[in-house]
Amino acid sequence: MFKRYHTALVATIVLYFVAGKLALLLAIPPGYATAIWPAAGIALALILLNGYRLWPGVLLGSILVNLDLAGLRGLAFGEAFFALLLPFAIGLGSSVQALAGAWLLRRYVGYPLALDDTRSVWRFIVFVCGVSCLVGASVGASALWLAGKLPAENFLFNWFTWWVGDGLGVMIFATLIFVFFAEPREVWRSRQKILSVVLIGASCVIVAIYVAASRWELNRQQSDFESRAEQVFQHSQSMISAHLATLYSVQAFFDASTEVTQQDFKLFSQGLLARNAGFQAIAWNARVAGSDRQALEAKLSADLQAAVYVTRRDQNGVLVLQNPKDEYVVIRYIEPLAKNVAALGYDISSAERPRKALLRAAATGEPAVTDPIRLVQESANQKGVVIYLPVLGHVSDQKRILAGYVSGVFRVDDLMGFLLSPQSLDGVLVSVADANGTTLYRSADASGRGATGASLFQYHKVLQVADQQWQFQVEASQAFLVGTRSIVAWGLLAAGLLFTGLLGMSFLVLTGQKHRSEVASEELKVMLECLQETQDHLVEAEKMASLGGLVAGFAHELNTPLGIAITAESTLQADLRRLDEMFADSDDLRPLLQRLQEASRIVLANIQRAGGLISSFKQVSVDQATAETRDINLHEYLSDVLTHLSPSYRRSGHEVVLECPKGVGLRTVPGGLAQVVINLLNNSLIHAFPEGESGRITLTVTKRDSEIVLLFSDNGVGIPADAVNKVFEPFFTTRRGGGGTGLGLHLVYNIVRQQLQGQIKVSSVLGSGAAFEILLPLAINKFVVSDGRA
Repeated sequence: MFKRYHTALVATIVLYFVAGKLALLLAIPPGYATAIWPAAGIALALILLNGYRLWPGVLLGSILVNLDLAGLRGLAFGEAFFALLLPFAIGLGSSVQALAGAWLLRRYVGYPLALDDTRSVWRFIVFVCGVSCLVGASVGASALWLAGKLPAENFLFNWFTWWVGDGLGVMIFATLIFVFFAEPREVWRSRQKILSVVLIGASCVIVAIYVAASRWELNRQQSDFESRAEQVFQHSQSMISAHLATLYSVQAFFDASTEVTQQDFKLFSQGLLARNAGFQAIAWNARVAGSDRQALEAKLSADLQAAVYVTRRDQNGVLVLQNPKDEYVVIRYIEPLAKNVAALGYDISSAERPRKALLRAAATGEPAVTDPIRLVQESANQKGVVIYLPVLGHVSDQKRILAGYVSGVFRVDDLMGFLLSPQSLDGVLVSVADANGTTLYRSADASGRGATGASLFQYHKVLQVADQQWQFQVEASQAFLVGTRSIVAWGLLAAGLLFTGLLGMSFLVLTGQKHRSEVASEELKVMLECLQETQDHLVEAEKMASLGGLVAGFAHELNTPLGIAITAESTLQADLRRLDEMFADSDDLRPLLQRLQEASRIVLANIQRAGGLISSFKQVSVDQATAETRDINLHEYLSDVLTHLSPSYRRSGHEVVLECPKGVGLRTVPGGLAQVVINLLNNSLIHAFPEGESGRITLTVTKRDSEIVLLFSDNGVGIPADAVNKVFEPFFTTRRGGGGTGLGLHLVYNIVRQQLQGQIKVSSVLGSGAAFEILLPLAINKFVVSDGRA
């Protein structure tokens, strides 16, 4: 038993794992559920057939299937322990679901289950396939949601898919296992060919349609996503170009002016900033010779009415005085000034990244953008970029030299937030990285989650920002997937569940009714055969009744000559005794007389024995043909009955023993009692002993209070346990076609219960024989006399 349990446990783990892994191949990303989950049906069937104690196998099998969700690679022991809670929770839900399904099936459908009528099939679908599967779907989807694996937007769809998948798995695969292993075997065996083909075919069709529809749905969503992502990208690119155009207008402003004051720059920039909110600031960065530094600092201090110096950032990021140099590129004007006053006087060329951008801009005459930097006016570590556009000053009509740079200052988050408003994103997530792969920006959906790079749909394109190419990536958020999802997949799942349920129910009922019809047809055929046999027996009984009357009459007629012969023989014996006395002294006649006396005694004894046998046979024949009630000596009567039956059992070597006290009297219907003994004896001779074997049959009579107990037993093969309660049913026999009609014990039951007003019951141990216990009253309550008067 121990070995069998562990074998079944290992088989449950392996079957669940294999079925689960195969089913996950049908899962449509990014879901964790699939359209059909055979493992749920396998788990239910194994627990139902082998007992509730197999639930750990379902738990371990489910944990192994979902182990990938834990993400154990690279985790420490403590982290791995908590990560395993997710597959454990899903496995616990699966095992509880299997236990609940088995309990509900036994409670509302019953086991062994035939599922051959509409009521039981509907209960199986509703309670087992429907109600029990709510457990796994609810626990699994909730565990994924709590673990952050399943967004709230997709909870309902995944829960529904999970529930339908488990329901279809139970409906199809549990039923398939029932076909080959469930009881009653004769019912399920009759369904193997047609039901297996129908259920497997239906599941393949449903899965194929669902997968095709889901792929179509994904393609449609991807097309919508790409269209929206392209719109977002084009909007972003156009807005970047608009901001660059603004810088070109500032460049043109300086080109057209011989001298630009702080007030001029302020007035010109205010309108530009109002129309282009992506700017953190617009600045004029003057190229200053080392000899002009003090004059510049004085001018900046006068404009600001506060001390301003040429500065740089030290290695700790703190603004300090710039060391003397031959040339500086200093922030001369900046708007809006109030938020960026700290930047005035900053030597841009003192930092490596801005210096590289300045050199590129000067070399090409085109705008150049810095790598991500910390803006001088920022106290936090927010990333920013600056676009520099060179401005040439007039030395003469033919010669122009680099006078400085106009620049657009951007906080990347603010810029992208301005370019990509929630209305323009409409459910997609955007991330931007520079050419080196450094992430500059990552948007967030309504729940606060940012782009992750692991979305179902992704869109990549290059965003041209001045002389750099930024990597522009768009992902589909869960809100987008939910918002663009149609009801096609839901409808197909619901339709598949309904179709499979109706199809399975129809074929279960049809095959069940077909089996019932076949059984009924076979029973009718057997009944017809029994009726034919009964008719033959009735004809034979009629013949025997006529023969019994003839024999009774013949016996009556023989009584007279036998009586005369007995009288004559008795007289002859008396005469021989007188002759013996008369010739006692004659040595010649005495031997002759002795031989005559011996012969006379032998003749008289045999004539008397013949008379006794004929009288007994006459009495039994009369008793079998009448319902007369009379008093009998039970020992003598049963002895007579068994004596007349002795030829039928002595030929086969059987031993029949009567154990009955000699003084037991009984008022009953002797004919019925004789018929009971005859039928029980014939039943044992036909059924109890294999052909060629002899046995012992015992009829024991005891008296108990006001009743007589007759125990008729044999030491034969016994009666199977499933047949003990059926032996008294009409036409039931274990030897159909082998001498049994199925009527003998039924007649015994009717005679004992009705004619003899008693009770009868049977007990048997297979291989150790059978025993029939008959309880008869000492006197029945009514009697019938031969002239018909009661």
